[in-house]
Amino acid sequence: MTSHTQKIAVYRHDDHELLGYITEDTGSWLAQTIFGYTIERTVSREAAEAVVQERGLSFLTGVWQYFDTDDHAWFSCVLKEANQRGVTVLRTNEMGFQDPDDYKTVTLVNPTDENLIKS
Repeated sequence: MTSHTQKIAVYRHDDHELLGYITEDTGSWLAQTIFGYTIERTVSREAAEAVVQERGLSFLTGVWQYFDTDDHAWFSCVLKEANQRGVTVLRTNEMGFQDPDDYKTVTLVNPTDENLIKS
């Protein structure tokens, strides 16, 4: 994930909920989550907006991985909460299930692909 100069917000049509962003990047367009993780690179602005409309929120589900600075290792997780400034993750096993013996909640402020990636 890179920092881009102009992010254009994409909202759901019926209730105006923020779904993600699109941004131009060296001749192509990036469809991004609400916290700036790239979902897909497209050739046009319209295509990027369509990706965010169709997959912006659903992309947040499923198993992710985060780098835990306390444990100095990558762990599977699910996103508990996400907004423009960051995400809160719940540590899970590779299948996305919580293990009571290894439970941990972590908040990542302005996450990048150096500490949060989609599995």
